[in-house]
Amino acid sequence: MSQEVPAEVIAVLLLQPPAPEPGAVSRLQLIGAQITGRLELHYAAVEIPFSLRDCRFDEPVELADASLRAADFTGCHLPRLSADRLRVDGDLTLDQLVSGGVDLFGAQIRGDLWLTSARITGNGSGFAVNGPQLRVEGGLYAHSAHVTGGLNLWGAQAFTIELTQARLSGEEDHPAFRGDGLHLVQDLGCTDLLVDGGGVRLFGATIGGQCWLARADIRTATGWAVSAPTLTVGGGIYADGLTVEGGVNLFAAVVGESIELTASTLLPYRQFALRAPGARVEANITLDNATRVAGTIDLTRTEVKGAFSLIGTTFAEGATVDLHRAVLGALHLEALTAPPATLDLSAATIVSITDAADSWPAQIALAALTYQALHPVMPAAHRLPWLQRSADYHPQPYEQLAAYYRQLGHDDDARTVLLARHRQRRRSLPRPARLWGYIEDATVGYGYRPGRALIWLLALVATAAIAFSAAPPRPAQSHGPSFQPIVFSLDLILPVLDLGQEKAFTPVDSTAWIVWISSLSGWLLGTTVITSLTRRLTRS
Repeated sequence: MSQEVPAEVIAVLLLQPPAPEPGAVSRLQLIGAQITGRLELHYAAVEIPFSLRDCRFDEPVELADASLRAADFTGCHLPRLSADRLRVDGDLTLDQLVSGGVDLFGAQIRGDLWLTSARITGNGSGFAVNGPQLRVEGGLYAHSAHVTGGLNLWGAQAFTIELTQARLSGEEDHPAFRGDGLHLVQDLGCTDLLVDGGGVRLFGATIGGQCWLARADIRTATGWAVSAPTLTVGGGIYADGLTVEGGVNLFAAVVGESIELTASTLLPYRQFALRAPGARVEANITLDNATRVAGTIDLTRTEVKGAFSLIGTTFAEGATVDLHRAVLGALHLEALTAPPATLDLSAATIVSITDAADSWPAQIALAALTYQALHPVMPAAHRLPWLQRSADYHPQPYEQLAAYYRQLGHDDDARTVLLARHRQRRRSLPRPARLWGYIEDATVGYGYRPGRALIWLLALVATAAIAFSAAPPRPAQSHGPSFQPIVFSLDLILPVLDLGQEKAFTPVDSTAWIVWISSLSGWLLGTTVITSLTRRLTRS
């Protein structure tokens, strides 16, 4: 049975310690005691370090506004630790603590704060660990801690925070981990973190080093699983194997390295699985290696200096990737198990795009997209379906692709794209304009297939020559040139030529209609050729 020690005795020993022997340092150490009464050290200045290990307290421990050298409550059981505005010159050790709550509002700890393997359960009236504006010059180490009722570090400062393998849960009215305005000199380590309610909030937080979320599992039914608008991270966000149920919000975040979400599962809050409009990432955003995305990825106006990589990603039905006005060093869209339903690249600026036809979404918005390179380099006939997945016609994507082919020296591909542009535009024209467009297309391919004009001319001349050979016209004068069927046909069909045959002969009644059709066809063909070539010279 544990020895009972009154709390008043401990207070007296701490406030009036016996004088140490020469060369020794006074300290109080008590192990495995049952402490009766309330240990009250409000506003007290305790000049010696103390260690109360594996002790059980009947009542809360009161350390508010106290000043301590160092304190160790390892393995203790106590109803609550009230330590608002506490000042500690060294470490505050709460390893393996079992408590109904810890209050550290405005506390200042010049050493480290230890919560390794602590078990802290709130009473539902507030955060289980409540440390807004806490200042820890060292690190806050809570490896394998279990906190039921939430961890509140609003406006706190520390060198580093370690929550590896910790388990946190919040209440309906507050998150499991509240770090709004948190400032860390180095890393936030949440590897293998489990959050089974309430989510993580880091609004406006600053992390000088890395943010580690590898294999973390964060779930909430009341809002964002990870909500970190305007977060600033000096290093990267490394979250390989992350699972979130409630989406990730990185609105206007600034990340000094990469955001890695490889092999992760992102389930949405409302429709958003990953929301980061206006964010700036100095390296890459990676959702590769069978990452599962259910919902929208919103990277509108986001700047990614490296690559936004979707390789082997699986999207749920109806998922959207929105890159409207984004600026990317590269976009990788390859080997998708299930592509998103919609990809919005409108007004985006991308240095290079690497994709595959079997990974193209059903709808792709391309208006005002600019890029420098496409990989692999496909023939125009294979690349055109990419353009044609846009719901609305816009000429700019066709002109951009044609310019890219010209840059590569692929002039035939460029002409194919520009011809497709006219055909796509034709669908939106009034009926008379569409009819004229069909004539331009069939005859000269809108000026991009001028060889067709020669074929039509040859066919028309041959047809007329055969007809006039069978039924020659009458001479218009007694002394004139001899009849030449091919020359006569050319004279009729080509309005710019005067070969003397048309004036020298008069067609018989049975061939008069051929003269009219040949002349009219020649004028239409000639006008179409001139119009199309003029358009090609002035616009292409």
